[in-house]
Amino acid sequence: MIVDLYFGSCRVTVDAGSGLIAKLRRDFSWFSTQRVPSQRRVGVTAVLQPPDWSEVRGWYFFTHFNGRVYGWGDRRWVRYSDSLVAYDAAANQGRVASLDDERLYHYTYYLIIALVGIELDALDFHRFHALGVAVEGRTALFSMPITGGKTTLGLALMQDPAVELYSEDTPLIDRRGFVHPFAVRLSLREGHAAAIPVQFLRKKNDPVSGRTILLDLEYHGLDRIAEAPEGNALVFWSVKSRQPRPSVRALPSWRSLALLLYQIVVGKDCPQRAEVILRLSPGGIRMIRSEEQTSELQ
Repeated sequence: MIVDLYFGSCRVTVDAGSGLIAKLRRDFSWFSTQRVPSQRRVGVTAVLQPPDWSEVRGWYFFTHFNGRVYGWGDRRWVRYSDSLVAYDAAANQGRVASLDDERLYHYTYYLIIALVGIELDALDFHRFHALGVAVEGRTALFSMPITGGKTTLGLALMQDPAVELYSEDTPLIDRRGFVHPFAVRLSLREGHAAAIPVQFLRKKNDPVSGRTILLDLEYHGLDRIAEAPEGNALVFWSVKSRQPRPSVRALPSWRSLALLLYQIVVGKDCPQRAEVILRLSPGGIRMIRSEEQTSELQ
């Protein structure tokens, strides 16, 4: 079974079993409704079968989230205990194999996210690990450490019908500093889902963070996605603290700029960034694309 997902002018074609496709349609429901001309295309195949370990080639680089990374240049393999993720950046093709349907779903989802991130980078749309919302035309970005409370804050803010969502995890920033939507399903802790109708929820066994609850965007409504790009965003840099009460204070502009470079250029906390980006060959180092793209993310 095949589904096309449209991330602006980047089209991702996923070939997988019907059960996995159904899950991905719910994850990327906002992107499955888009139909725009495609400048860049990515193909992802997912198969429920034992990995063929003999296809792994190249050098061992490092271990990331329990996956041993092998390869050279544009070819890359990430070998997990019972799953294999392989992709060819030159061909824009990725493949996932696993006998465990939960692992197959998990690695396919994050392979899509990672490969789309590369293509959007080439189009000058860069992911920012933050909660992004809009209130009556004014945009706010809340950068928080992992488990720092982005989802909790997002759910609280979305109770106000005046609030629109850019992304609960990684809104996009273009070269002008404008914020664009990158809205996918939300990942909750079990205690946060108690008051939400079950038809919008799914359980997921995450090999990294354990058991989580997935919340469909339809719970708040796809019409609550902030589609219009906005500039002059307010940026809040959050840190965990032992203070009895929260506080807000201004940050020097130079420090905020340094944090933005770390988050957006380096891609801190963007899924699978190291496995995808690090290609140690003259033809594989494509961190900066020379060609200018004129397309816009819609």
